[in-house]
Amino acid sequence: MKNDETKFQKILVLQTAFLGDVIMTTPTVKAIKQVFPDAQIDVLTIPQTAIVFKYNPNVNSTLVFDKKKVLRKLINFWMIIRQLRKANYDLAFSIQGSMTSSLLLYLGNIPNRIGFARLKQKLLTEPVLHKRGLHIRKRYLYLLKPFVNNFEENSFDTQTEIFWSENESRKAGEIYSSIYEKDSLLLGIAPGSVWQTKKWPKDYFISVLKMLAKEKIKILFFGGKEEQPLCQEIIDKSQADALNFAGSFSVLESAALIKKIDLMITNDSAPLHIANAVQTDVIAIFGPTVKRFGCYPYRENDTLLEVDLYCRPCGKHGGHNCPEKHFQCMKKIYPDMVYQTIRKKLKR
Repeated sequence: MKNDETKFQKILVLQTAFLGDVIMTTPTVKAIKQVFPDAQIDVLTIPQTAIVFKYNPNVNSTLVFDKKKVLRKLINFWMIIRQLRKANYDLAFSIQGSMTSSLLLYLGNIPNRIGFARLKQKLLTEPVLHKRGLHIRKRYLYLLKPFVNNFEENSFDTQTEIFWSENESRKAGEIYSSIYEKDSLLLGIAPGSVWQTKKWPKDYFISVLKMLAKEKIKILFFGGKEEQPLCQEIIDKSQADALNFAGSFSVLESAALIKKIDLMITNDSAPLHIANAVQTDVIAIFGPTVKRFGCYPYRENDTLLEVDLYCRPCGKHGGHNCPEKHFQCMKKIYPDMVYQTIRKKLKR
């Protein structure tokens, strides 16, 4: 199946994974628009991540599938199927590749269904080999291989993207103006994660902030509402000159402000991918997860801090407890290592 761009007029992109995965989908959405410039492109995602595509110029509309609770999931499942059948899509890309995603497209009567070749490939009309060893944002692009002659992922722009409105720009600008000091640098920190073992120890963050006390650096904390207490505890115990924005901003507001800072420190979590998307330099701290999973910071000036241990990785997402009971993957990334990396990055 090679490209006849007039054949496909309505295209659906299905991605119902976490925020970081959705952000890493944006180069593929842009590439689909490049390959099918006249097609309507819609995205099906979950409520928490739909905002990523709200202002994306490559997307016409966003459909939402709420899969949190079993009963709600079943109701929404059949509602989405009815929407898909009514919409009469010509072509669909299943980015995540889950059984639920493939089944949605199959029952939605979409005639051309593209996805990665796994156990559910019978539900797909064009299974594509899952290309390992690449960053996720590049792996996703391989779903376009059936439509592109002499396909190469480097033929497409692989920079992830987030777009926002003037309202988010204005709010970020007001905050920046209120905290800006001449010759001072802005450092962002996102200490949280859904997975406990992905969190660098809070005492280590406290130590780093104490080391930075004499530097002319303003520190901003980012995260969800549930991470607000963690951020505040780090600020209070370090007595740092810091502001706690955790839980105060939407994803787009956070992105607009992160774009204005000089450096972002984060675990293997969504703020890493937000920072990459707005092209702010990143120091990423990886414990239970590893680079070969494909979710690492990819820009030239980014730094990934990790230690080589026999027990890494211990799972696709880490876990809630260390299986070996020692948590050395994080504990051996010492505060001074992070501090020296910050100084080098900020040239202090």
